[in-house]
Amino acid sequence: MQAEFVRRRMAQALVAAMFTASLVVTGPAAPQAQALSFNPCNAPGGKWVCDKAEAGAKWLYDNSGADSVVDGVSAASDFASDPLGYLEQKLRSGTKGMFAAFGEELTGKKYTAPKNGTSPAPAETGKGN
Repeated sequence: MQAEFVRRRMAQALVAAMFTASLVVTGPAAPQAQALSFNPCNAPGGKWVCDKAEAGAKWLYDNSGADSVVDGVSAASDFASDPLGYLEQKLRSGTKGMFAAFGEELTGKKYTAPKNGTSPAPAETGKGN
């Protein structure tokens, strides 16, 4: 009984210490630390190095397949937070895509999405005048 109480108190102290440490790490930096910050991209020749590093990081991300992982996690969290809303969104986009494809097959013209959620003008759809 006494050992269980001690173990529970130790666990509470550990959680409190981890929470305090996370506040210290993620808290605002001291003003003098911000004043002494050094940006290597502003150094002579640094802009070129930073541009190359950014291009390399973009290439790695595009070729790593991480975007599909991010999309999958995003879809899973959307579904978990609002399952019916997620299903509605998927059904709506599928229906919209299906009608766009049918319209393109029937008319032979590419569908152009309306701007700002309004319906396209007759001149834009090729109907009317």
